[in-house]
Amino acid sequence: MPVHAEQWAWAVGFYPCMEPGSQRSGIAVTFEAAREAFEATWTEMRPTIPDDAFAEWRHDRDWRAEMAAKRARGEKLASEVAGTTILCVCGTVFDSRNPTESYPHRGHIDAAQAAGKVSW
Repeated sequence: MPVHAEQWAWAVGFYPCMEPGSQRSGIAVTFEAAREAFEATWTEMRPTIPDDAFAEWRHDRDWRAEMAAKRARGEKLASEVAGTTILCVCGTVFDSRNPTESYPHRGHIDAAQAAGKVSW
């Protein structure tokens, strides 16, 4: 950014509850001016955000932190270990994430879908 241009940008938005693109933003010459504009805009917007939106945001934040901590510890997420077994139309149970197990059953499943016997 050129040195002569306004250097401080600010933005106010809140998810959930605000539609994408409905946030407000601006630029200012000084940090103090940017902070004042941000504070004024937040003061105006805050009453329009329901309290349950803050609770939803905190829940999402905590869930994401928990998932990141599990990954950092090398743990698999529940979605990576549960729900990956499938009962093929031939009667065999297999792990859908294991190519060696799943490839032989793709033909069975495709044929059953084409015949209208199953829908996935």
